[in-house]
Amino acid sequence: MGKAGRMKIIEAARSIISEYGIQGATIRQIAKQAGVSTGAIYHYYQSKEAILYDVMDEGLSDVKRISEIATDGKEKLEVINKEIFESMQRRYQKDAESRLQFYLAHEAIIGNEELKLKFQHKYQDWIRRLENIFIQAYEIKPSPLTEAAATSTIAVIDGIALQILLETDTVHITHINRVLEFMLNEGYPHFFQTLREE
Repeated sequence: MGKAGRMKIIEAARSIISEYGIQGATIRQIAKQAGVSTGAIYHYYQSKEAILYDVMDEGLSDVKRISEIATDGKEKLEVINKEIFESMQRRYQKDAESRLQFYLAHEAIIGNEELKLKFQHKYQDWIRRLENIFIQAYEIKPSPLTEAAATSTIAVIDGIALQILLETDTVHITHINRVLEFMLNEGYPHFFQTLREE
């Protein structure tokens, strides 16, 4: 089955999760929806959590796409900033993927070492890619501060997604968006300009 088989399983899992919820989804249901045997699923995945991780990962892949846009050097900073802003807006609308992310993160925190390792690698990848976007877009050298800027940006995105899921409604999303736009258009340029002058 290869990559097509894996995608079939991921799509089936997404469908089952939307119908039965994260905890209600089973390997047997996913296999039935995908039209494969449970044995075929275990050929690709060791556990339900591993499948759920790939469902989440597939839905949260914008950083990779934007990184490729930034590194090819064809787009201006304004275009890259617009891509980042729009990516954040899409991220905040991905309730299912966000629920999966926080459910799986919880499982990793309470002892699922396989998931913990996957999250460690995923965050390292997200941070590295976002740092690379900053380096390319602002023409700066990598440093602990460029990595810190990427790390804190990912943390903000995760935090807002979590607050949306919890329906905290402390601040309307339009105000959050104004802050995000300011950071992209004024805050980061000023910060990275300061780094260049050090």
